[in-house]
This record gives sequence, structure tokens and C-alpha cells, in this order.
Amino acid sequence: MHEQLDSLQALLDCRTADELRLRSGQLLQRLGFENWIYTSGSNAHRLPVLLNAYPADWMAHYRREGYFEVDPVVEHCRHHTTPCLWAADPHARRVGYPTEFFREAADYGLRLGIGLPIHGPAGQAGMISVATGNTSSARENLRHLGELHLFASFLHEAGQRLVSTGSQEQVHLTARELDCLRWAAEGRTSWEIGQQLSIGERTVVFHLQNAARKLGVMGRRQAIAKAMSLQLIAL
Repeated sequence: MHEQLDSLQALLDCRTADELRLRSGQLLQRLGFENWIYTSGSNAHRLPVLLNAYPADWMAHYRREGYFEVDPVVEHCRHHTTPCLWAADPHARRVGYPTEFFREAADYGLRLGIGLPIHGPAGQAGMISVATGNTSSARENLRHLGELHLFASFLHEAGQRLVSTGSQEQVHLTARELDCLRWAAEGRTSWEIGQQLSIGERTVVFHLQNAARKLGVMGRRQAIAKAMSLQLIAL
């Protein structure tokens, strides 16, 4: 767990978009995905691409055909918080989207992927989409879903730091909120944190929710990433 968090912490230490793209790509390669893209903005219907490691010819075709408006992965991430898992043809037939979209993606080497939605408390929206052309390792790739969720939170936080022009945020968390975040960063469940701190599970959830609200994020993964970014917690 510490090794994984060290790799994620390295994303927060990036000072340029190129450095963040390189480190993110290396991490995702280890998880079995060689193609990925990160978008984020205040309008879910117009999400600027902040980092892109998809094939250039696919992106040119995607823009030329106006696929952003009909991309089923984008559509899913606009309206849901759960990941969108897809494979070239079967997913398209099952959910009723045009089969040609996924067939064309497969022609460009994108045969299996996961879309990870990003939603903020003030209406911010975004998506991290990863894909691979290697369908033989599908089961292995899907085993990394939890790691991808955590990666998405850290990449989003790192990306927002790079594009932000504001001053350093001043966030004040209570000692108990910080304790809960530290143990959550270790991968402990709310029940396990409660046992460690001699408090109830619901109290742990309450502290983590309060911390997320103060940090301006949604969920414990984003809260951990933001707290580490602001150097409020460390491992």
C-alpha cells in the first residue's frame, strides 16, 4: 500500500503537464492500460482535454466526427459516479449504443477500457478514460479497478493544481478528521478506523464526510488526494 501511495504522491509533486503525463503513463502501463485521457471542467457538456495519451489518429477522427456528443462513455460519466466498463462490440449491443462507434475505436487499437467519472461538490465534472488493445488480459485489468479509482482522484487533484491560478488554499481540519484521513489513506475501512481510534463506525464516516466537505471534494479518495496535496497528511 505504501509503494502505491508513493507512486500517487509523485503525481502531486509534478510541476509541469509533461511531467504529469509521463508519470501517469508509467503508472497506467503497470496497470495494463497504454491509452488514456483526462478531461475536467465546470460544464459537463464542454469538458476540455487537459491530458491526452490516446492515439493521435483516433483523436483526429473522434473530433472530425463530433463523437464527443454521442460517446457512450462520456455520456455515462456525465450522469453517473460509477465506472463505465466497455469492450468493443458486446457493450455497444447490450446498452443500445451504435455498434459502429466501438468498432471504429477497435480499428484504432482501443478494444477494452474503463471510464472513471469525476464529480465535485460545486458542479465540477470530468472523466479519466483508460483503454487497451489487449483483450486477453481483461480479467487482470479489471482487478485493478480499485487502484484506478484512487489514481483518478490523485490525477484529478494534480491536474487541478497545475491549471489553478489561485493562491494556496487554507483548510482547517480537526485532529480527529486528520486521524481518520490518515488511516483511510492506509486503506483501512471505516470500521477498522473506528477500532483503531476507539470511536464508532458512524462517527468515522461523519469525520470523513466533514473533511471532504471542507476540502471541497466528494468522497474519501478525493479527500485523501486533496489532503496529501495540501500536505495536511503524510505517510
